[in-house]
Amino acid sequence: MKLESIALENFRNYSKIEVNINSDLVLILGANASGKTNFLESIYFLSRLKSFRSPDQFLVKIGENYFKLAANVIARPDLIRPKQSHGEIAASSRQGGTPRDDQEKDLEVIVQVTPILKRSFKLNGQKIKRGLWQSFAAVLFIPTDLNLFSLGPLLRRRYLDDTLSQVSKNYAFDLVSLDHVLGQRKALLEKIALQQAQREELSFWNEQLITLTLSIGQERKCFLDFLNERLNSVYSQLSGFKNKFAVEYKTDAQGDLHKLIKEHEGAEVRSGQNLIGPHREDFVLNKDGLLNVYNSSRGELRSQILAIKFLQAEYLNSHDFKPIIFLDDVFSELDEERRIKLLENLSGHQIFITTTEEHHLPEIKQAQKLKVENGQFLP
Repeated sequence: MKLESIALENFRNYSKIEVNINSDLVLILGANASGKTNFLESIYFLSRLKSFRSPDQFLVKIGENYFKLAANVIARPDLIRPKQSHGEIAASSRQGGTPRDDQEKDLEVIVQVTPILKRSFKLNGQKIKRGLWQSFAAVLFIPTDLNLFSLGPLLRRRYLDDTLSQVSKNYAFDLVSLDHVLGQRKALLEKIALQQAQREELSFWNEQLITLTLSIGQERKCFLDFLNERLNSVYSQLSGFKNKFAVEYKTDAQGDLHKLIKEHEGAEVRSGQNLIGPHREDFVLNKDGLLNVYNSSRGELRSQILAIKFLQAEYLNSHDFKPIIFLDDVFSELDEERRIKLLENLSGHQIFITTTEEHHLPEIKQAQKLKVENGQFLP
């Protein structure tokens, strides 16, 4: 998809602005705290219905009680498909795909925070439930992504979930179901510890957890297999180095889950925690047979994360979800050669780039430049 226009009202430090987008490459220039990342965040919100930084209530401009975002997106010519029949749309839905209007979409989001938190979502003028929202796919690169392999597994699971929930409705629904099952099961474990319930009562929730573990694990493995197949080649293109990478998936889904849950039952009751399931999974990256995080310089890690983000975009492409790419203050971390290679590898996507200094960017003739100052775009 391609963003054609966007309007912000009471979002972060923006009072009311409308911006027309006329290029596949948009450079957002401005000093720190001017509103560059806020603008990027507003577009991303229309994709995922969430911020990559803060809860909804912190997105409202100080002194206001709501924010509103509206945008128009169109399909890129290379992704416009023949109109589907009702039978094809139904079949796509049964398989977990997302039937979409591939030509054009008008998007509107209103979030009110006082007197109560209230949200409204509209697609082409029609109100829609949050769980059915499908606007456009997005791939985001922010400086903190450099911590993907140095911090805990939560970041890596979030990367998997962010990718796969954009490809499959079923995966997104499974994540919601998983939260419910884990919550119910945890409450029951606590009751068992207090002798207010019997261990036999875990059976129903165990079966639910096993089903979700296998379903989520299958999707995650498919994506990680894709990374394994393509990572060496893409990393070499971006960095010029020819290392051998291997993504290792750490999951319970490949063993006997009934036996594993039974073995951990006592520990779960004592701790009141769910110790088995997708919420405990992880993946690690090995380079030349060694754990990557202890075997790479900061510059190498940067190129590896870029390669993984590029492959996220490629995976979405392969499922007919050509994403919009967001690069927030990334170019300042790259040398000239890697900046050029990154843009070359992402050609064919609409790309939004924020930076404080224009000299960080390679010479680009057809880019649209938006200069931000105190929540306003300069002429």
